[in-house]
Amino acid sequence: MKTILYTLLLFLLPNLIPAQNQAAVYYHNALADEKKGDLKAAMESVNKALEMVSSFDSALYLRASLKCAEGNFRPAIKDLDKLMRVNRSYFDAWYLRGWAKGQLKDYAGSIWDLSKAIELNKTYAKAWYNRALAKAFLEEYKDAIADLDKALEINPSYIQAWYSRGYWKDISGDYSGAISDYMKVVQLDPQNREAYIAMATAKYLKGDHEGACTDIKTAIDLGSLLAQELKDKFCK
Repeated sequence: MKTILYTLLLFLLPNLIPAQNQAAVYYHNALADEKKGDLKAAMESVNKALEMVSSFDSALYLRASLKCAEGNFRPAIKDLDKLMRVNRSYFDAWYLRGWAKGQLKDYAGSIWDLSKAIELNKTYAKAWYNRALAKAFLEEYKDAIADLDKALEINPSYIQAWYSRGYWKDISGDYSGAISDYMKVVQLDPQNREAYIAMATAKYLKGDHEGACTDIKTAIDLGSLLAQELKDKFCK
């Protein structure tokens, strides 16, 4: 008798449990699968959650992030568009859509979304950093550097932001400022060969050929093949 009741309960369970609760179960399963690195299983679970509740904002965000991890940026943006119609105060969605648009080289769109994300959360350094990249690709170097200033104010150990700010200062002709930022990179990461090469280039352009040669030799010692190729130019 118990077996019959149990079988009947399993049959009726989907009709007894509200769709929102079933969707929540699939969503949490998807989160667990993502944490384990099983993105395929995570996608299957989140799809089931959205079949039950198509406007489930957190599930839409999770599916978009999984699509981004696969490099499927346009489908991810479609999910985020739908999410925005449900919840326009979802910070992570604005940030992810801005980042995804940047990957597609829609820099104006990226700036728009990341600006919205920053309005919602001004303390997230990555939002400032990625908006800076989008601005720099549009050759808005001054504004890009200002965004990187903010990212570094929030997170002084943000190596990519130090390197990026140095690079865009370099491009703008501010070699002294670039060298200072590259020096901060190697202080934080003494094994960063690219920073030594970039610093050597800025010093060379500034006229400090001896300093440039020293940095190139350091990069060579760290195993940089590019630095080896540049040695004859920097160390005459």
